[in-house]
Amino acid sequence: MVPIIGDMELPGLGMSDEDRKTITSKATIIINAAATVKFDEKLSTSTAINVKGTKEVLKLANECRNLKAITHISTAFSNTHVKYVEEKFYEPPMSVEALEAVSELNDEILESILPTLLGKRPNTYCFTKAVAEEAVRTYGEGLPICIVRPSIVVSTYEEPIRGWTDSVYGPTGLVVGIGTGVLRTMYMDLDIVADMVPVDLVVNSILASAWYTAKNYKVNQTSDIPIYNFVSGAQNPIKWGQFIELNRRYGIDKPTTKAVWYYGLNPTNNYYLFLFYNFFLHYLPALFIDMYCALTGRRRAMLKLYSKVTKLANILFYFSTQDWKFSDRNVRSMWSSLSEADKAIFPFSLGEMSWDRLCETFLLGLRVYLIKDDLSTLPEARKKWNRLFYLHQMLKTLMAALILNLAYLVLRPIFTAIFG
Repeated sequence: MVPIIGDMELPGLGMSDEDRKTITSKATIIINAAATVKFDEKLSTSTAINVKGTKEVLKLANECRNLKAITHISTAFSNTHVKYVEEKFYEPPMSVEALEAVSELNDEILESILPTLLGKRPNTYCFTKAVAEEAVRTYGEGLPICIVRPSIVVSTYEEPIRGWTDSVYGPTGLVVGIGTGVLRTMYMDLDIVADMVPVDLVVNSILASAWYTAKNYKVNQTSDIPIYNFVSGAQNPIKWGQFIELNRRYGIDKPTTKAVWYYGLNPTNNYYLFLFYNFFLHYLPALFIDMYCALTGRRRAMLKLYSKVTKLANILFYFSTQDWKFSDRNVRSMWSSLSEADKAIFPFSLGEMSWDRLCETFLLGLRVYLIKDDLSTLPEARKKWNRLFYLHQMLKTLMAALILNLAYLVLRPIFTAIFG
């Protein structure tokens, strides 16, 4: 392996002439996995990395004398305006050239016109990834190229070890919040499909796509760039309610010493009820705890923590309240083309994946690799968990009494006015 320094935001990918010559003379496969995946990234930065960077990678690929295949990593949610997403190109929200020109505007101006630019796309990530696909269609013509569109990527299923992850975004952050008792409510529809894919199966599908592209590429091919929707919902769907219940079942038995409160998630698909829960279950307790800390000379941190939790949760709202269906025929064809030996080495069949097996170690993986809480602390964690359970029951009783009293104070004048 030869590491090469570069920068997706710079012309020529920021590589030296010597490094570029090394790649163009020796590289046979290119996997364009570099991107900013921050949903709230500035449009100028997201465009520079996801769109301009993709163009530069394709320019580099055209210079490679021994190129066999190039795989561009997109996202299954690059076309959220379509409810049934097929393995084909869709019209982009903006041309590559137009977005490049717009992204040169001042960031303040861009921020003011951003909602208009995004249209039906929820954020700059989905928006720029859609335009990046157009860059592949336009500038990748004639190359041995394909696009892989994974859905929400979560922890590993098997490799290199079960349950590994290093990201708190998406469902991972959701489960960490629930498992530590920080997240008490969530705006979501439990009856819609949570389309998630384990990261090691994604990697295997990407490697297979490069082989499959090289195998099937015809010289002077000018169209029909293959696209692979790597999604779980088409073959092996799991709903948000099922996913949360599996994690609750395994998480209750293996708590963490970092838990600040007992498990008690109250999901709802009613936004106004969510706001009600959010106030009473998040901000009000956080306010009381911070007031107590202020009086006792301790550091106040709960309100700041819940601001971060709310920000992470808001990112997931769009995906936890809407449903998409995907076609994955190309993925199934690619899997069928593998030999039995290759299937054993590069497994990525989502139809054969067990959600129960994944969730069994999902919580343990988050505990060990994200929260940094070794399994040796389990006995201590269970003792703390039991104490938190009794405190949780007491608080539920007090909060119920408080809500009933507030309701009485609000409704009493109304009933008095009506009935005298």
